[in-house]
Amino acid sequence: MATITIDDRQYEVDDGQNLLSACLSLKKNLLYFCWHPALGSVGACRQCAVVLFKDADDQRGKLVMSCMTPVKDGAIYSIDAPAAQDFRAGIIENLMTNHPHDCPVCEEGGECHLQDMTLMSGHTQRRFKGRKRTHNNQYLGPFINHEMNRCIACYRCVRFYRDHAGGTDLQALGRNHQVYFGRQEDGLLDNGFSGNLVEVCPTGVFTDKTYSRHYVRKWDLQTAPSVCEHCAVGCNTAPGARRDGKGDPRQLRRVTNLFHRQINGYFLCDRGRFGYEYANSAARIYTPQAVLTQPLIQTTAGSGKVHQSLSPADAVARLAAAMAQMRSGNRRIIGIGSSRSSLENNFALQTLVGREHFYAGLDERSLALFKLVDRIQRDPRIHSPGTPEIERADMVIVLGEDIANTAPRIALAVRQAARSAQIARAEELKIPAWQDDSVRQLTGIRTPLLVASAERTDLDDIASCRVRVTPEQMVALADVLAQALTAESREIRAPDIAGLDTGEFTALVEQLKQARHPVIVSGCGLQSQELLKAAARLAFAITRRREVQHRENQQHQTGSREARAALYLACPDANSLGLAQLCDARQNLNQLHRERQSEHTPQPTTLLVMEADLYRQLPASVADQLCAGVDEIIQLEVVHNRTSARADLILPAAATPEYEGTLVNSSGLAQRHYAVYEGSGWIQASWRWLADAAAASGELAGAELSGDEETHARLQSLARWRHVTQLSVALAESYPELAPLAELGPDWDQTIEGQKTARQPHRYSGRTAIQAERQVAEYKPLPDDDAPMAFSMEGIQFASQSPLQANNWAPGWNSNQAIHCYQPKPGAARLGQSSGQPLARKAGSFHPDTAAGDAAQPAADPSNGFRILLLYRMFGSGELSNYAGAIASVTEEPFAVFHPQDLALLSLTAGQQIAITESGDRWQLRAKVSDTIPRHCIGISTGFTQMASIPGAYIEREQIAPGDA
Repeated sequence: MATITIDDRQYEVDDGQNLLSACLSLKKNLLYFCWHPALGSVGACRQCAVVLFKDADDQRGKLVMSCMTPVKDGAIYSIDAPAAQDFRAGIIENLMTNHPHDCPVCEEGGECHLQDMTLMSGHTQRRFKGRKRTHNNQYLGPFINHEMNRCIACYRCVRFYRDHAGGTDLQALGRNHQVYFGRQEDGLLDNGFSGNLVEVCPTGVFTDKTYSRHYVRKWDLQTAPSVCEHCAVGCNTAPGARRDGKGDPRQLRRVTNLFHRQINGYFLCDRGRFGYEYANSAARIYTPQAVLTQPLIQTTAGSGKVHQSLSPADAVARLAAAMAQMRSGNRRIIGIGSSRSSLENNFALQTLVGREHFYAGLDERSLALFKLVDRIQRDPRIHSPGTPEIERADMVIVLGEDIANTAPRIALAVRQAARSAQIARAEELKIPAWQDDSVRQLTGIRTPLLVASAERTDLDDIASCRVRVTPEQMVALADVLAQALTAESREIRAPDIAGLDTGEFTALVEQLKQARHPVIVSGCGLQSQELLKAAARLAFAITRRREVQHRENQQHQTGSREARAALYLACPDANSLGLAQLCDARQNLNQLHRERQSEHTPQPTTLLVMEADLYRQLPASVADQLCAGVDEIIQLEVVHNRTSARADLILPAAATPEYEGTLVNSSGLAQRHYAVYEGSGWIQASWRWLADAAAASGELAGAELSGDEETHARLQSLARWRHVTQLSVALAESYPELAPLAELGPDWDQTIEGQKTARQPHRYSGRTAIQAERQVAEYKPLPDDDAPMAFSMEGIQFASQSPLQANNWAPGWNSNQAIHCYQPKPGAARLGQSSGQPLARKAGSFHPDTAAGDAAQPAADPSNGFRILLLYRMFGSGELSNYAGAIASVTEEPFAVFHPQDLALLSLTAGQQIAITESGDRWQLRAKVSDTIPRHCIGISTGFTQMASIPGAYIEREQIAPGDA
């Protein structure tokens, strides 16, 4: 700790930080522009000037830039000194000479960092009478608006985009006061984190184009803390919504980052930021004839079947009738759960149908992978690292997972880890890490990063070693590395992998041996259990080596926390690991199909599908057979999909921002998301539809019920649930692994000082309502039965010590920079933040050599077969985000990637439409060519809309033919 004096008051602050960070930690209103807690200091804007005094007798002092000044014990500073105030005001005035007077129409207005700093400096009059310099704006794609005339040349945009996120197509062009921040030519920004420019920019140069289409001021948005539903990283978000009028189905306006120290920090990927538009899309469950979003029932019209609107009461009665027949033993209901829906929704469905009739909405391979990840993470020899730990890693090994597309925020953390060796060298030279530009001058220093992938990745530019191989070769590479760590006395030969010579492999082994904080990253992307087990074996080898070193140094005991290896395993869906806790590996769609096919005396059966598309997980022929083998299909769904086209009854389920629930991320962290807005039409959480129908089914069945008592008890429990926290408590009681859910988040009736937390800020109004020409009346807010929050501006506005805090605002700080007011220091965890609760999974040693692995697959004949490699894209591989308009506009069509020699072998050409057939199923793909994909492999896009997974790991040459033109 250091003791410093600021304006005649003494403070104790942490050593090693700069003065600006220290002042913000003390909640001092000190102006700044170019500094950012995640980007460090470059001293570009000169706005954070303070006076430094030589000693107590010094009356004059000298101006210093606080972002470039390390705190020093005994130092004396002044923020309020006239010289400092005049200097800061002069900087603002100079910036304003070219800044347009467009605050009333600027989308940044009301949350603008420049506005805050201008008012904070006291600059209210403009003396400059000359002409302002102007710039032409660029088209940067469907996500970002560009208004270069508002730029103040703080350089934050290029420092984030180029230095932090690794983008190459946004630069500072020009010089002096004519600098221009843009691309060489118009076009879509090609970095997957470009949307962060909206929040990084302190003015309105970069704004959210999707938000512009239904724009309202920040103070007219109601917000609540949420969790991103577009992958399993679990990034925290703050969606904003506006209810313009009764019956308007388009309410969600934008998504911004909600700081979470261990997961997303200050940044979101573009899929998480712009994928929210699915909640507003025309694919939601309503028909053109319906005024409101409401249930649909399939009826016969002419020669075909169509869906027509149904009242909610009739829909509940239809579902209740099936439940009543189940009560009496005359009908069986099979429940299909969802890996993108909350634990509470899945548990309600499981309670309805019973554990033996509950199946995950996943194919056999996917569920087996999730169960394997769960088993590996239970081993006490490893742990799943958070993003800060990944960023500090001194070596990273990525095995097979294209994290830039499957877990983008983890890829961004790995990109920061690539600088850890550079930062370590800077520390040796007494250069603090926050001196960003000085640290970056230490060129030629690179953290070891091995990327073993099926195709080129966005991390290749920072990789010290990259190999493009099949999953089987990745397994061999990981195993040889593990052997090299535990068998130092004998020579380890490099695996036979193209592009990896003996010298490079030897260097890789030595780097791994010397690494003090290595991190291994793998995942489910290539759908290989053997690859996951190989990653685990490598992690265990690291643990064993570290334990030996610790014992030799007499530092730690065997099994200590410090010795555990860091292994991050990426899962695809927001609740993949959560769903895995509720079922065993046999409860998958393939097993259900086999059971239905082998059933000799079928009982009347209802298939109740909750937020899952069977045709996304199964080949069309298998999904068709499964649907045709039941008497009735009832679906609870957010958006229309191929399964809903077969459903007899569709109940509109709430999207993630429309209800409260719990999701478990890839690290096993359970997090609560809250309803941001009330939903329009007849939308509610899936579990509420089930609870309402369960209550009605008892009335239909009457007092004298036949059937088994267990079924009655389950339905009675379901009917009694009225608050989501009741389901959370029941989950905690039913599954030991989910015990932390009983303590996760506040109960629905808890208050702060006797008041609920307001979702709407204190300035909330109706003056920006887009339907003002018809009416401006605000409707009475609906009650929230799940959270101690109000859909109004009445209540606690800024619950800074509560996990319900989503608005960042403080006196003088209207922009997102106000986050520092809710942190003990910049970059630290938010005050009162619920960081989630790790699952209470029972620890157990995992034995990868004896665990069941991939089903036996015939090896591909190089002359006649191809190994399937699944390829992912940030835009296209997300199930829900594919319904977002902006993302859909830049999503390519499904594709297959071949090595040039393999494409020639098949007599095909790049760009040609091809067809893959198997067992009566047919997939249409666009052929692409890549000289980096391994020979005798075919890379197939996965997750794309209308693109079902291809079963198996190999396809024969005869299965590939030219497709439809």
